[in-house]
Amino acid sequence: MDVVAEEPAADADAADGFWEKDQIFPRVKERDAYRRLGISDEASFEEVQDARNYLVQTYARHTAGVEAIEEAFDRIIKQKLTARKKTRGLRAAMRKQKAGEDYTPPFLDRLKAQFERPDDTTLMRRALIYAIMMGWAVVATGNGGQPTFQMFISFALCVYFLKDKRGEAAELGKCFINAFVALAIGFLVGSVFPVYIPVFPPSWGPELVLSLFTMVSLFVFATFLK
Repeated sequence: MDVVAEEPAADADAADGFWEKDQIFPRVKERDAYRRLGISDEASFEEVQDARNYLVQTYARHTAGVEAIEEAFDRIIKQKLTARKKTRGLRAAMRKQKAGEDYTPPFLDRLKAQFERPDDTTLMRRALIYAIMMGWAVVATGNGGQPTFQMFISFALCVYFLKDKRGEAAELGKCFINAFVALAIGFLVGSVFPVYIPVFPPSWGPELVLSLFTMVSLFVFATFLK
């Protein structure tokens, strides 16, 4: 008598559509990474990892769901690492302050690295040149004119001084960009400062005040910027 091998029984749950229904991750479109994993935004690293492992195992057959879970997990981990670095930086700053050491934020260190003090002769010469330009602007405005020409010369001088300082290998375009940044900063400060601290004579119009602040900014960049 021949023995007939029995075919393995089909998975009844799969045949009934159980897997297709229950294993579809329902929060694929949830933008908040914590809500997507179903945890609090104050969850610890271990809780985040446990939630990720549980969801990946539960919805292993749903490719889009697993990708969404992994993406949310990666985002949360990056956020926590960034927050941890910031916390360490603040703790280091507090320790230095307690120890009596001077602490400078990293962005200020990077900003300071872009500037350097020139020799006294160069500093005095450029200060005198821009002081003359500012005085000329005041006189021209007092005679009913506008400080436009003085502004143009101050801008051109800034570009020239930066190019001269950096040598022949320096890009002229970069010098122009630096001068435009100085111009923008001068306009910004000149637009805000007089409103809150009215120290200028009433006869000085806003054009003159803006030009003076801009010339100061151009002087700083032309003299101290590397």
